[in-house]
Amino acid sequence: MIERRAIVVASLLCALWLGAASSHRAQAEAPCPVPAGLALRDIALPDARRAAAADGHLVVLTFGGVMPATGMPMPRTATYPGRLAAELSAALPAIKITVENVPPPCKTAADVPAALPGLIEKTGARLVIWGPGSRDAAARLDLGAFSQALNLGIQAVRQAGADLILLDTTFVPSPARMTLIEGYRQRLLSVASANRVPLLHRHDMMRRWSEDGTLNMAAREPAEQGQVARHLYSCVARALAEPIAAAVR
Repeated sequence: MIERRAIVVASLLCALWLGAASSHRAQAEAPCPVPAGLALRDIALPDARRAAAADGHLVVLTFGGVMPATGMPMPRTATYPGRLAAELSAALPAIKITVENVPPPCKTAADVPAALPGLIEKTGARLVIWGPGSRDAAARLDLGAFSQALNLGIQAVRQAGADLILLDTTFVPSPARMTLIEGYRQRLLSVASANRVPLLHRHDMMRRWSEDGTLNMAAREPAEQGQVARHLYSCVARALAEPIAAAVR
């Protein structure tokens, strides 16, 4: 029962991560401190850099992030991809930034590799940002199959002529949920390291922001949950934009 309740809570937070019901950002947002040991630095994105240099345009592919928990549409500027596009455009004013967003392919990471080549060709993306793990834990995907999916996904992106950044799993203030997801998280960290794929330590960042009061991850009121989600979008988008911009310039 505790584990099931934790999964429900995690699903709600994940839905909030993917979209909030208002386009207005929370007033007086607190800064999002990123310890030096967690910041994504000195990454290489050769395909993204070549694309930006060739025609001054960079297309980024992300998954999800456009529908709130209610299922009602929301303004793009309030979504995670919307915030990412804004932060990247501010960091790279001389480059046209397009963030193409599609629903997560099927149900688990095992379904993603086969879909990637077609999505990259259709969108023209030269940078893919993928955050596997949370849905896989909820679906109890076999850990071996999860690792295989990660490796195949990395291979598919590279063969399609694009770069990849992986996002660590989200943090939820629930010991039961964290116990459930930890195995997937460790596989994700291991595969990213073995394949030299840049990985944003989103989990540890969110934990730090929860502990220092930057984000109230335990919020229960819908209005506050929406504010937390919008603030989280901005925090993560900023944490991605700086290293991407440095790699593309």
